[in-house]
Amino acid sequence: MIKINVVTPLGILFQEEVEMVIFRNNEGEQAILQNHIPIVVTLNPGYVRLQRNNETLYVTVVGGFLEFSNNVVNVIAQEAEVGRDHENALKHLAELRKRRFEENKKRNIDFTRAEREIREELKKIKASKYL
Repeated sequence: MIKINVVTPLGILFQEEVEMVIFRNNEGEQAILQNHIPIVVTLNPGYVRLQRNNETLYVTVVGGFLEFSNNVVNVIAQEAEVGRDHENALKHLAELRKRRFEENKKRNIDFTRAEREIREELKKIKASKYL
């Protein structure tokens, strides 16, 4: 068996044992089985397919790397989601990205508001005459 770890900036998303890992990169689709030679590859946006006990799981990935050594696969992705089929994982990923976009938008608005307030306070105390 192969141990797989899927990690995003939010932490460990998924840890399981699987029989085979299939990924797509610039050279096409490739598979990793137990005792494969060590490799490190960049992943194209898409998915990593996992096979275990006649079950298929999909890890939808946006921006990432895959590293394999000593029967351990580490997928390090900017964003990822796990699902029973690619469409389901992609749907969850789209929802996650939408939430993050809204959070970032709110942060930008909050930052803009704070920046404006600082400028107004600097004008009030006439800080520019000291610079």
